[in-house]
Amino acid sequence: MSKSRRKQDNTMLWILLGILLVCFLLIGYLFWRYFYAGSSTSKYGDTRLQGIENYPLSENLESDIAAIYKDEKSFDKVTVHVEGKIIYINLVFKTSLKADAAESLAAKALGPIGTENLTFYEVQYLLTYSGEGDNVFPILGSKSNTSTKVTWTVPKQG
Repeated sequence: MSKSRRKQDNTMLWILLGILLVCFLLIGYLFWRYFYAGSSTSKYGDTRLQGIENYPLSENLESDIAAIYKDEKSFDKVTVHVEGKIIYINLVFKTSLKADAAESLAAKALGPIGTENLTFYEVQYLLTYSGEGDNVFPILGSKSNTSTKVTWTVPKQG
C-alpha cells in the first residue's frame, strides 16, 4: 500500500472514533440528565406543599392526641406520623369494640389538629386491635382536606 492510502485510512478511522466519542458523551449526558438531574427537588413536587408554612402543626401533636385517650381504658397505643400533607394516626385498641364505638373514639383525634389545619392536611386512620378473639379490626379511615367528615372502611365479617 502506498503511504498516501494508509494516511487516508487513518484519517477515516480518527473521524469515526471522534463520532463514536461524541455519541458516547451525548448518551452519557442524556442518561445523567434523565436519571440524576433534578433529583434534589422535593419528592412532593414544586406545588403540592405550597403554603404549608401557613398551617403549622404542634410540635407535640402526638402527645396532644394521646392525651385525649389517656383516661380511655380501651387504648393500648397511639402513634402519629406527619408526611407532607398527610397525618397518619394509628390507634391500637386493647379491648374489642364495635366499629361505631371505635370510629367515634378515633374521630376525637381531629381536635388537636385544628379546624383550620384540617382544610389543608389529609388524615389517614388505622385502627387495630392488640388483643385476641373476634373483632372488627383493622378499620381504615380517611379524611380529605376538602371534606368535613371521616370515611371509614370496615372489613366484612363472616
